[in-house]
Amino acid sequence: MFSIFNRKPHYHDLSWMSVDMHSHLLPGLDDGSRSIDESIVMISRLHKQGINQFYCTPHVQQEIYPNSNMQILSAYQALQHAAQLQHVQLDYAAQYAVDKALLQQVLTQTNSLLPLHENYVLIGMAYFSESVFIKQVINALVIKGFVPILANVERYVYYHYDSSPLKAFKDLGCLLQVGLLSCYGYYGSKEKQVVKHLLDAGMVDFLGTDVHYERHVKAIEHFVGKQDLSPYFANKIKNKTLVTARQRVDA
Repeated sequence: MFSIFNRKPHYHDLSWMSVDMHSHLLPGLDDGSRSIDESIVMISRLHKQGINQFYCTPHVQQEIYPNSNMQILSAYQALQHAAQLQHVQLDYAAQYAVDKALLQQVLTQTNSLLPLHENYVLIGMAYFSESVFIKQVINALVIKGFVPILANVERYVYYHYDSSPLKAFKDLGCLLQVGLLSCYGYYGSKEKQVVKHLLDAGMVDFLGTDVHYERHVKAIEHFVGKQDLSPYFANKIKNKTLVTARQRVDA
């Protein structure tokens, strides 16, 4: 296994990411940004790090964050109107919790899903408990013509010592996303080690910041100035496929 993050830095921004496809920048919808002002600060600071396009992907979970499409759209429009940041492109989607409600939505209300560009749908599970619906949801999404992206896979503790389920998900048509902060060891050495393993195995498809708070942005600024990840990700991830965002008619 190659030694990642141990070389001298050469690239001191994140422009090689092209797109941040996973963030919690829409205010007041989940455990992310609490206000429009906070969102604008985070976006501005990340833009200074070289990111020009952001997909705002609030949690959608029936029991905890029952965000409707209209609520997400309203928050997006308010942020878009207030921000007016030049050279920054904002779009919105959702990060769906893998549960029975999502399975029913995919099976019966497919058109109500909020995907990323084209047909990518971001999904996620609890970090300490695998959803019993994960394979059913992946299969249902694929059958309906979507490409599921499983978020923050390095943080699922039940896969830390056995990544074969993740390989099985990829075989079913699911893509995998890892979090930027995990690459720096922000969440622990094990998460960083899992990212290395998945990269070595060619299993990483997308990279996202998953920013929720200003402290996340501050940590990113700190790490980017010290460690260059571009040689290990730039030619492996599919973030660039999301650069040309769909123009939503309802936005």
